[in-house]
Amino acid sequence: MEAQAQQGIFRWLDNFSRVSVCAPVAPEEHVLSSTNWVPVTRLLETGRLAIHPLPWGYHPRQHLREVGKVRTLFRELIPRHQYLHFSNLGWFGAWGRIGAEEARRLRRPYAVWLDWVLHEMPIRHDGNLLKRTWNRVDFELAKRGSLHDIKRARLGLFHGLTVYQSYAPYSSLPKVVHDIHLDEDDILPEEALELRLKSANDRVSILYVGRVHEMKGPRLWLDTIEKVIRTASPGQPRVEAKWYGDGPLIGELRDLVSQRGLSDWISFPGNISARSEVLDICRAADLFVFCHLTPESPRCLIEALMCGLPILGFESAYANALISPYEGGATVPIRDVDALAEVVKKYVSDKDARDNLSRAALHCGKQFSERSVFRHRSELIKQYL
Repeated sequence: MEAQAQQGIFRWLDNFSRVSVCAPVAPEEHVLSSTNWVPVTRLLETGRLAIHPLPWGYHPRQHLREVGKVRTLFRELIPRHQYLHFSNLGWFGAWGRIGAEEARRLRRPYAVWLDWVLHEMPIRHDGNLLKRTWNRVDFELAKRGSLHDIKRARLGLFHGLTVYQSYAPYSSLPKVVHDIHLDEDDILPEEALELRLKSANDRVSILYVGRVHEMKGPRLWLDTIEKVIRTASPGQPRVEAKWYGDGPLIGELRDLVSQRGLSDWISFPGNISARSEVLDICRAADLFVFCHLTPESPRCLIEALMCGLPILGFESAYANALISPYEGGATVPIRDVDALAEVVKKYVSDKDARDNLSRAALHCGKQFSERSVFRHRSELIKQYL
């Protein structure tokens, strides 16, 4: 099982006496090399977890071949469970949609959970006319299916304000929730932050952690950092920027860094799976710069704040809500690279301002922890279902 998914199931077990997990088994060709897999031994040792593997059904032929078996399984499981909670809505292969259908057939209330706005994700435009037409049809069917299930759910759990604002109009009972995998013990102590701020350093470390994927805006991130470096003011500290993570665009971005002669300042080191190592990297950095292009609620922003790392990037309701309590960061209009570069330059050049922003970021991050966000979601499920 993917490591963070396992961590989340442990938190569900903190709040419910027994839990059943239904999830598809990924074929080898769909398994990313950067995924951190862990055995489910510890979970099964609790004696309170049942795992029901589902088939992979994201191709129409696969879906049609397997949907009957999945439907039968849900018809057996739903009557044996007190609370029903579905994600993975949409169309082909979205077995959460089949679960929601069966719950309605049995007149059982259910909750849905989403952490991105499915129907606002970019549509692929590559391939011939037939392929492009199918992509559009698939997109519309996924949108229709997900909104259908959200409208009929007793409870809508939406991660972050961006996702909430998009789906709340369709939900009879929408709630803002969060989803992270750092706990109270992972929040950077104030004393450790002060030690970092006091350490003498002639350079500023800029960081991003996430997939090198179109939706994360890696090209715009590179353009932003390049502007910060090329237009440096006299006396500006040296900038060192690193994007940790793997993804389909990593080769292209590495080539761009080399072609632009930026290898001494910018790098894409690849994926780091050990959570402790990622934490150490975040705690040692100075600024977290992001260029997210799609309506989602990336956990990395909360985790950066928990490490006392100011977040600077493209605005969204989600990002703005995270930093608003103590102004632990700054945002600019989406795709405005010039404006973002100016904000980054300000905090690169002004150490006092950067230090104060770091303290504010930590205060913003202290309101979150893995146990508290899962407890909140669990209490909502128990209250309304």
